[in-house]
Amino acid sequence: MSMPIIPKQPHRPDLCKVTIDLMESIALEEIALSHLVNAEAEKIQAFVGKHLNFPTCPNTGEIITFNKSVNRMIDSVLMKEFLLLRKLETTMEIIDLKHCHSHCDKCYDPCHDHKHHHDCGCAFEFGTDHKHEKECDCECDCHCEGDCDCGCHD
Repeated sequence: MSMPIIPKQPHRPDLCKVTIDLMESIALEEIALSHLVNAEAEKIQAFVGKHLNFPTCPNTGEIITFNKSVNRMIDSVLMKEFLLLRKLETTMEIIDLKHCHSHCDKCYDPCHDHKHHHDCGCAFEFGTDHKHEKECDCECDCHCEGDCDCGCHD
């Protein structure tokens, strides 16, 4: 069985847009989880009371039931955090795979289609594992890797 062919469509986002959307979705999910944790904390404060006096006078069974409820919620949030971490790691791998191209010994920014010069010459600071694939082959043959004032990397 062969792979399906997906036709090109003008509304399909490019890789840069997709990675930005993934990062935004992770951030939004993190915000939602923080609201859940905050609501759970407020629920605990209401149950225990302002002065730790248990204003509803719960019996031991009700305290245990409440504790189990809180544990289930925190456990669910923790599982979701793990999934978000995996999503973030996968997104970073996609960025790292796409981000480093040799272009006069400087990294290439696929989102903007031009070079950015930072301290290391790298367009992205997301990954720490970036490597330049070849030495500078600019017209002045300085092999400076952008660290001199020859002007060839401006």
